[in-house]
Amino acid sequence: MPKIGLDKAAKNINRSLERKQPASFDRLWIKRNLRTTFSFVEENIKNELGRTDWDLIVSRLDRPFQKRWMKGIKISKLPVRNYKNYFELEKIIKKYQNKLYTFISQADKNDRQICDLISIRLVRTAQKGNLLAKQKAITISGYLVEQWIEDAKLLRWRGHKDLVNQNIENCIRRFRYAGSFLGYLYRTLEYTGRGLKPYTAFSLDEYMPLTQKRKVEKVIKNPQTGEVVFYNKKHLRKIYY
Repeated sequence: MPKIGLDKAAKNINRSLERKQPASFDRLWIKRNLRTTFSFVEENIKNELGRTDWDLIVSRLDRPFQKRWMKGIKISKLPVRNYKNYFELEKIIKKYQNKLYTFISQADKNDRQICDLISIRLVRTAQKGNLLAKQKAITISGYLVEQWIEDAKLLRWRGHKDLVNQNIENCIRRFRYAGSFLGYLYRTLEYTGRGLKPYTAFSLDEYMPLTQKRKVEKVIKNPQTGEVVFYNKKHLRKIYY
């Protein structure tokens, strides 16, 4: 078999897609149209668990073609059996241990790509049913979401940590195309967060401008519901639940 390499394989697939313009494609399409490239990928491009890494291949394609990967192709919805396998998780974390900082801070495009690659590795393992990988994906993706919130990109999600985690878990379950998981997560939060109102932090020791009384002096608690509210003669205003 002629020597191809990762970049050459991606280039071959890009060229064939550009020429034939399929509405969607998958590994079988590549097998039919690019047998040599397909054989090289199946034999040489593996992830940490020894499986063919089509996610890596598709991530090297031109962006428009990434969106066509498995587009409209039905995927088996057989129930997934949950399990806990620390070995699978450790294989991923150990390989990228010195790159986990990218979920806290990203200096350039390479950092963003590595961050997305790690997230996809964890997501694919979680989709197989590994609960440890799912929890790790939720935790470290949450670090990145916190940065998006602090940078005011997703300000509406401030104070909704439990809801953020639920949406991350939903994205892990639904993510099917090879491309950017973090991009998919960001767009999901951007869309679902439109109706949210961010919580505002303040000190109860602050003085109110009109009465010059501390805010804590106007706080009461409903003994029946446990709600804590600001009180004045005209209305009650909730500050948290």
